[in-house]
Amino acid sequence: MDPGPQHPSTYRHFSPGNAAGSGGGDLLLFLAIPAGRLIGLSASLCSRALSAFVGLLLLPPASLVGALRRAAPSLARAALAFAALAAAFAASLLLGFFLVRRCSVEGPVSVRRPLYFDYTEQQPSAAVSLAGAAASIPAGHSVKVSVALLLPDSDHNRQIGVFQIKAEAIAATGVPIATATRPYMLRYKSGAVRLAQSALAIVPLATGLMGESQSATIRDVLQYREEGNKKKRTGLVRVSLQPRAMTVALPEVYSAEVLVQTALPGWSKALARVFRWSLCVWASGCAYVLLSVLAVCAWVRWRPADRRRVDGRKAIADLGGRDDDGAGELSGDVVVRWRERRGRRQRRIHGGRDGIKRDEGSASAAAVGDLLEPSA
Repeated sequence: MDPGPQHPSTYRHFSPGNAAGSGGGDLLLFLAIPAGRLIGLSASLCSRALSAFVGLLLLPPASLVGALRRAAPSLARAALAFAALAAAFAASLLLGFFLVRRCSVEGPVSVRRPLYFDYTEQQPSAAVSLAGAAASIPAGHSVKVSVALLLPDSDHNRQIGVFQIKAEAIAATGVPIATATRPYMLRYKSGAVRLAQSALAIVPLATGLMGESQSATIRDVLQYREEGNKKKRTGLVRVSLQPRAMTVALPEVYSAEVLVQTALPGWSKALARVFRWSLCVWASGCAYVLLSVLAVCAWVRWRPADRRRVDGRKAIADLGGRDDDGAGELSGDVVVRWRERRGRRQRRIHGGRDGIKRDEGSASAAAVGDLLEPSA
């Protein structure tokens, strides 16, 4: 049976364009479901907490005091357990930080300092002190010294061409630890190349945005290993400029600086340096578990005596609570029963006394009768 023509909007959600839109709606719905559950859980917890608080407010004072007395030992034990765990956690953190601080490997050092050559000397030199706490080189590290120079592109430097750089590591006592030299040759440019470069950069050169200079970086001029002997620890690094053989001309220098870098001696120490905080976390966790186990063992060891003491105190508290809470009951049923028993006891006592009096009266009457019979 033909249902007849349907409105186009009836099947609109099957179109490809709307399918993409429905996919976005499904994604939003998928993300909204956990949020709704979380909000519902939070609302239920808040309602339970509010109802419990209102119930506590509506309780009578006597019942509230009794409930607090019964819950006081449990609350005290919970507070004691929390204090013990917090103390163990703090102690484990301090122990982990102490172990990492005590046993950790010192990191690599990188020092960059400017050099100021003394041109009054035959071989100009400049020294950099490394005796400070921030720039001291750790023992056992590999040390590399590099030098960077900024030289003017002058005719004097072009005529020199080659010169020598000498680097020395000197101890605080003045004893040389290591010495090395390295030659350096200025980059050559022909007259035509210099003329073309000057023509192309005439505007920056004329305005001062560019300068006619070249930089020289001599890497790893000096390499050595720092010793553990205090008398042979590096105190300063000295850099000298030396002319080539058979000449006395030295290069002109705009500025110079020295770079001192250290490296860890082995891969094991480098690995320990990288994962030092992970080791701190693991050490703190192990210490926390150990302290927790020791606390549990101590609690199990002293638990029987404490339990007997607590049971005795609990019994005394229960008796006191019963006396306080049952005062009305004692004044009711118990007092009535006590009065009934007392009345029965008094009736028994008075009934016995009346029987004795009757027996005594009957005996005296019989004796009087016996005396009267002979006379009759």
